[in-house]
Amino acid sequence: MSKKKQHGRTRAQESSNAIERMYITMRHLFNRGFYKPMGVSGETLRESLLLLRPEIYGSIAEEKAELDGLLYVMDRLPLGIEECSYINLTSDEGYADSHFKPIIPPKRRRNCYRIDEEQMNIEITRGRSEIYDILTHLTFLFIESHKISKRVLIDDSGNTTRDWVKLERAVFSSTKLTQQEREVAITHMANILGRTFNEVTSVYKSFAIEGQSERLLHIVYWLGKLAIEEVINDKKRT
Repeated sequence: MSKKKQHGRTRAQESSNAIERMYITMRHLFNRGFYKPMGVSGETLRESLLLLRPEIYGSIAEEKAELDGLLYVMDRLPLGIEECSYINLTSDEGYADSHFKPIIPPKRRRNCYRIDEEQMNIEITRGRSEIYDILTHLTFLFIESHKISKRVLIDDSGNTTRDWVKLERAVFSSTKLTQQEREVAITHMANILGRTFNEVTSVYKSFAIEGQSERLLHIVYWLGKLAIEEVINDKKRT
């Protein structure tokens, strides 16, 4: 047998095993009712996803951030989810009759509710397949967020790189960014993501929505911030 065929078979076996591990883990999570990304089950999902490297998640297994995969996922999850440490998957609990305004992702019709600044509830209406879909997307976001934290944390005390400080300043700017300020912020963000200026600018507008033209800056910042909180302050996402 040629080395090429042997490698292909080995790769297929690894993928098959990874799929089986993901299925078993997700079934366990479904029965248990909660998911901790930093727990044993979360680690299994991360390892399996990194091994499988689904096409929709692009360069997930590389050190550089995956921008197309990030856009794909953010289009299917509720606006603002990158800011939330607590994500609950629920049945219809009657929020439609409350003051909470439903958040519907642009490319996946599901009702989601921002309960407070830390918590997002996602209503599940299509059973286990929908739960598996969401858990996979959340695992992708978790992996990408820790890529960011690894590139910006200087030490165990929480000191960060100059690029991160500049990104944070742009995110919390009290005035609308000028074109020059935007390009400066994108330059620092590109360094954080391990991407070129051109790679980031080419997708920048794709993330923008009405009222949030600088949305990609905010997504990257909050993903990184929550990962930093986990590493430095042991504030785990659940």
